[in-house]
Amino acid sequence: MSLFDPAKINRRQLNAELMLISVTLFWGATFPIVKDAITEVPVLCFLWVRFAIAALLLAPLAGRSGFTTLDRRGWLAGLILGGLLFLSYLFQTYGLALTSSSNAGFLTGLNVIWVPLLTGPLLKKPAATGSKIGVVLAIIGLFMLTWRSPWSVNPGDLLVLICSLFIALHILGLDVFTRGYDGRALTCVQIGTMALLAGAGSLVFEPVSWPRTWTLSLLSALMITAVFATAYAFWAMTTFQNRTTPTRAALIYTLEPVFAAIFSIWLAGDRLSTLAWFGGALILAGMIVAEGWSLTARHRRQRRSPNSSP
Repeated sequence: MSLFDPAKINRRQLNAELMLISVTLFWGATFPIVKDAITEVPVLCFLWVRFAIAALLLAPLAGRSGFTTLDRRGWLAGLILGGLLFLSYLFQTYGLALTSSSNAGFLTGLNVIWVPLLTGPLLKKPAATGSKIGVVLAIIGLFMLTWRSPWSVNPGDLLVLICSLFIALHILGLDVFTRGYDGRALTCVQIGTMALLAGAGSLVFEPVSWPRTWTLSLLSALMITAVFATAYAFWAMTTFQNRTTPTRAALIYTLEPVFAAIFSIWLAGDRLSTLAWFGGALILAGMIVAEGWSLTARHRRQRRSPNSSP
């Protein structure tokens, strides 16, 4: 039976999946929007203001009861995870300044492939067959997406590629460190950590740490990235992801690079060659194969397990 068999989708699940799709839409839109914003303010300045706003919005959602679940280990986990997430955004945003927003969208999505590959050396879990197929597709796609004659690696593409590795490490860290803690409170600690790290870096390395001119485009960028792509995205994922299956949610999240390409063409005037489009499609296919294969196999194991719920 098809994964997307309409007979298996009730209205509650459909509404939840539409909310998750809206999350990927905002994520995709941020690529050209951030690329434009960092022409007005330095990278770290933009990041600390963005995440400070998001942390202030998320704190009431966590509430005092949420933060009471965090012991010393929980706060340390939030700081470490926030550091990994900060590094991912740092490399991504600096990379955006040097490459197209559509390229950045496709390359960021490679974290879906790195996760199962890194579970082998880090968590002693060998990569599944689907992950290996996904890697092959992604490598071919990466070559096609970044092709230029003579072929060379764009520094921006390389920075975003590094970003995708840090995102994968953050995802693995979530699996290891977050059990037993309130997810909303832990997320707020991570976002707050990101704001503090970006703020400290801006004070040390940048000429200004506060926007001198609040243009409409800068205000719009902060509104979309802090409110919709961070605070709203977190609320939607926490509220609605458990109303669908993990497999379907993971595949929905692969829409992010698709929306990134659409918004990059619409807002930033990006133009991808035919070869680059094929490369992006192969990266997307690799993401879907790696994630879908892994989650489907996990679902089958759970169904065969005598201890699984009916």
